[in-house]
Amino acid sequence: MKSLQKAFDILEYVVLQNGEPVTPTRAAEALSINTATCTRIMGELVKRSYLVQISRREGYIPGPMIPALGTRHNSYEMLTAAARAPIERLSEQLGCQVNFSVLHAGRRIMLCYHLGRRSLKPWDHFVFSDHWETATGRLLTAALEEREARRLTAAAGIHPFPRKELQEIRRTRSVRFRQDRLEVMGHLIEFPGYPAAAFGFGVLPDRADEAFEQSAETAAEIIEILNQPNQSF
Repeated sequence: MKSLQKAFDILEYVVLQNGEPVTPTRAAEALSINTATCTRIMGELVKRSYLVQISRREGYIPGPMIPALGTRHNSYEMLTAAARAPIERLSEQLGCQVNFSVLHAGRRIMLCYHLGRRSLKPWDHFVFSDHWETATGRLLTAALEEREARRLTAAAGIHPFPRKELQEIRRTRSVRFRQDRLEVMGHLIEFPGYPAAAFGFGVLPDRADEAFEQSAETAAEIIEILNQPNQSF
């Protein structure tokens, strides 16, 4: 099981480098894995086409199996396909990062995102646990059964349990709160047959009202796309 976990860690680390080759030494140092073990695992991933070796000196990049995994329909893939274009438009309109996520087994996983400006750097991980500090985290917590929501908020150090706040988020399917110099906000996406999802972002206060309206329009657009019969996205 530990070897399997190391393989996943290595694969995710290489993919997160956005096409920049990764040597076994670099991956081993970043992940606190023995270099020989890292080399062996990367070799096995090459055999299964999850990685491609550029050269011994340069290292490895993601292989053809990475995009191939996304070529078959499933609820997460179809949900992502429905959200991608609306999320990109919202990000471009606001000039900020917008991410679209789901919550699974207590882990918030980003399905897609858009940066809005090329100068912005993408997130350096796929999975997040700072649920109460983010719009998507609060929205997805509100979509949970109360027992699970209690567990997540307690783990985040939120006491007492914020029942009224979560009920309000659940009622409006939206959230908006101040965090440092930004207004953080987003909307919940729930549609029959799909897991609950949410998107969120932060903007300066002088654009907050406009951004919140655009966020609501984006949520409605995603639901409309999901509602189209026989939609292949």
